[in-house]
Amino acid sequence: MTGTRPRILVTASHGHGIGEYLRALRAAGAEPVRIEAGDPARALLDEAAGVLITGGVDVDPASYGASASQFITSTEPERDVLEIDVVRAARELALPTLCVCRGIQIANVAFGGTLIADIPSHLGDRARVRHCVEEPGQEDGWHLVPEHVVHIDATSMLAEIAGATELVTNAVHHQAVDRCAGDLRPIGRTADGIVEAMEARFESPFWLAVQWHPEATFASDPASRSIFEKFVAATRQRATG
Repeated sequence: MTGTRPRILVTASHGHGIGEYLRALRAAGAEPVRIEAGDPARALLDEAAGVLITGGVDVDPASYGASASQFITSTEPERDVLEIDVVRAARELALPTLCVCRGIQIANVAFGGTLIADIPSHLGDRARVRHCVEEPGQEDGWHLVPEHVVHIDATSMLAEIAGATELVTNAVHHQAVDRCAGDLRPIGRTADGIVEAMEARFESPFWLAVQWHPEATFASDPASRSIFEKFVAATRQRATG
């Protein structure tokens, strides 16, 4: 912890910018600490008040026992190992945890679930929602996509945080949760059935995983801002005992 600002570990790929995550955390009152594969994650966790697993390249199918896929061409196995270890350790230490985009996928894998390698090929004719919408000129992240509506379980923590049971979100992914890990509860889906949000079935001061990017719309979207503010509030409480 730095002063009154809780220290939050933020995972990233080597050389990959995570500025939007860092800005959102700082704006919500936290002190982010970037970690990558090769860093002493377990030692750093002892001094952390929370963990944020960020987006990035595809999860390697080998990490959940699947065969290689023609739809997956860019992976970072060493990062998979790091994040699986961090997510499991955060559970053991009862650290507040927020997982974003790739983060929801790696968390599902960490607790025994599997992934859809490519949504369009998986759904085929059943595809009704675009899940990868990258508009030209989006230099400051991804905008909300009106057709990408996530339907949220009214009994979930996310519904309470967002103050709604339907959220319009951005959408920049082609992988997704397939078989849900037993220790995780799916709480948000799009109309085509793709899991977009999960929470823990195990006890935790704060545990939330979302498939979209709330850090990209932190400044403009109240629900995105609330996710980060509630997460940081939980880490502050954890840091002060």
